[in-house]
Amino acid sequence: MKMKHIISSLLVITLVACQHSPQFSVSGTIAGAEGKTLYLEHTALTFTTPMDSCVLDEKGEFSLSAPAPQYPDFYRLRVATRSLPLAVDSIEEIVVSTSLDSLPYTMSILGSDNSLAIAQLRATARTSTREQLRQQAQLTIVQNPRSLAAYYALFMKQGGEYIWNILDPADRRMYQAVATSFNAWMPKYERTKALYTQVTDILQAERNATQQAAVRQLIDNAESAFLDITLQDDNNITQSLSNLRGKVIVLDFSAIEMEQSKGYIFELRELYNRYQSRGMAIYSVSLDRNKLLWEDGVANLPWTNVYAGEQAIEVLTRYNVQSLPTLFLLDRKGNVQGRYTNFEQLDADIRKYL
Repeated sequence: MKMKHIISSLLVITLVACQHSPQFSVSGTIAGAEGKTLYLEHTALTFTTPMDSCVLDEKGEFSLSAPAPQYPDFYRLRVATRSLPLAVDSIEEIVVSTSLDSLPYTMSILGSDNSLAIAQLRATARTSTREQLRQQAQLTIVQNPRSLAAYYALFMKQGGEYIWNILDPADRRMYQAVATSFNAWMPKYERTKALYTQVTDILQAERNATQQAAVRQLIDNAESAFLDITLQDDNNITQSLSNLRGKVIVLDFSAIEMEQSKGYIFELRELYNRYQSRGMAIYSVSLDRNKLLWEDGVANLPWTNVYAGEQAIEVLTRYNVQSLPTLFLLDRKGNVQGRYTNFEQLDADIRKYL
């Protein structure tokens, strides 16, 4: 008997807790739809979930509700194949007045500014040119890039085609604005993570392509113009990269103050010990801010070490170095054969040119 009482008490507590969980509601009228079933559905990133439903009475009146979402998200009212998107930001009371025929383009929405903004975008897509739609979508994004209306504006279509192209750098500014705002506001939201990852992956791919193109340009130009570097070493002696022509050269851009410096120098020393006697040389360009720290760090290194100092920007630009460490391999004629961040691949290529 005691066990039954405990179970009954737990059920009562659970029911009370459910009744008091935060809710939002959508109510109003849909004329011309009496007797039809109206659904309130949650349209998540990858699936749609029914939340509530009712059969519309002779006046088309309805009242639906669902648990408030953890993050602002998209829902829709649906009758058969007709639907109206809604943006739920919080514990809201949204009121919709429409008819069955005009349901997809309803403009009478109270209690949700984002839902109304989305309706206005949809109306523009239906009646205006592509450029007019892009202008309104851009205005929506710029006014509040962290809003659901801005997110919706990113993925709008007209004539079956998206109005924005994320691969176009000009259009990508819209994606970056929304992705950055969403990531600052709610980084754990599934829509945030998907959008932010998409944008950052494309930016990284472009950086990689730019670097590869720069290396190809270096390779193409190397035979006609040795891209020389002339700087002072730790003994204040001027050392030119071109003085090593005739050897296979590992050109190293790094800094003693790098977090991984000890391990990195160990890898360079292994290369030097392995191939120096066979005609390989290392020319290390330091981008350290503290010259004294650099001098102390390279004092016992057996290869050529030079300090960029005030010439850092010029040297980095010449070889299009955008991050440290960066390694290049030059053959015996001074031709650039590749850029590396991986010692394993560099080791393999050194053997090809010795």
